[in-house]
Amino acid sequence: VEEYGYFRRSKGVCGSQEITHMEQNNKSNKIWWVVTVIAIIVVIALFYDNKDKSIVKIGAVLALTGNNASYGQDTQNGINIALAELNKDGKQIEIVIEDDKSTAEGAVSAFRRIIDIEKLPIAIGFVSSNGILAVAPIAESSKVVALSTLAGSDDVKNAGDYVFRIREKSATHGEKMADYAKNILGAGKIALYYANAANGISYADAFKKRFEEIGGKIVYEGKYLEKSNDFRSELSKIKALLPDAIYLAGVGPDMGQILVQADELGIKTKWMASAGAENPKLVEIAKEKAEGLIFTTPAFNPNEDSDLVRKFTESYKQKYGVDPSFAAANGYDGLMLVYDVIKKYGYSLEKIKEGLYATKDYSGVGGPFSFDGFGEVEKAIMFKVVKDGKFIKAE
Repeated sequence: VEEYGYFRRSKGVCGSQEITHMEQNNKSNKIWWVVTVIAIIVVIALFYDNKDKSIVKIGAVLALTGNNASYGQDTQNGINIALAELNKDGKQIEIVIEDDKSTAEGAVSAFRRIIDIEKLPIAIGFVSSNGILAVAPIAESSKVVALSTLAGSDDVKNAGDYVFRIREKSATHGEKMADYAKNILGAGKIALYYANAANGISYADAFKKRFEEIGGKIVYEGKYLEKSNDFRSELSKIKALLPDAIYLAGVGPDMGQILVQADELGIKTKWMASAGAENPKLVEIAKEKAEGLIFTTPAFNPNEDSDLVRKFTESYKQKYGVDPSFAAANGYDGLMLVYDVIKKYGYSLEKIKEGLYATKDYSGVGGPFSFDGFGEVEKAIMFKVVKDGKFIKAE
């Protein structure tokens, strides 16, 4: 056997007819094997090519540990409901989740893994304003879309061409709460106490500006560090000023601690808060001290009489045993929106960005919205109050 696996006639030692016959058989066998191998390779290549193309991977950067874990977990729960719904209909969606540990540094590390390791064109989530603002420069330089479902800071508006959010800006909440304080509570003097974080600052700035415009007076303005254990020094200063009400802006666990320590100091006043108050940790920590706290939230109502909200709420309650929060609703809307954009425009970062900017009058369970030229949305808000340990719509 030489060179090609069959006898060459010039080298043969048998009769010419026998060699020719052997050559023909071996040539036929060789050709058959070559064709078979090529066919197998083509089928395998096509199979894997189609397999990869049929799976749509979407990144998610969520706060699953740390101070924002409650909001991150609710967001993940909402994403899970959307994922189950899509895959039940025959889609092949895979969510790659990274924990940002409730820190800006964690958000950057998580986003980097989405970009550098997973090579994905988009990530959703980004519970905190600090998180989305920290990754914004990376999104711009890498040209990867970052879609926040909860960040409220006004600074997000100018964070870049690849940064979007489906949460209304915090200024809307601050302004509406200022109107409520002056016109409904009849408060003339307000103390502001808020987290030294992008979101808390935006709430407080908007409240202050609006409250002073309508004739109110800010008698105290102070910041606190998130996850602090002792707020007594600043609270003692507030107590001495006898404000008609105190406006808190931050996240639930911190607010819970503040309410407990304020009660220990004998502070008796009306309490108002930002949307971060809607967190089970607040009631768990403050217990009866949280009763009567009024706050603003995105206007998601799990009991809304619409087929879209009813279906989502029923699925959520069946899986998790409780009504969904606005964070869960925005998590659901975030994934459903991104899939809809990918289906219409394609699975590439530029197409996804183009599709998000083109989104108008999207019907989400958290309310309808459209993106403007800054990747911003306008959505309604509502007032809630803590009553009997629950967060209910204010009368």
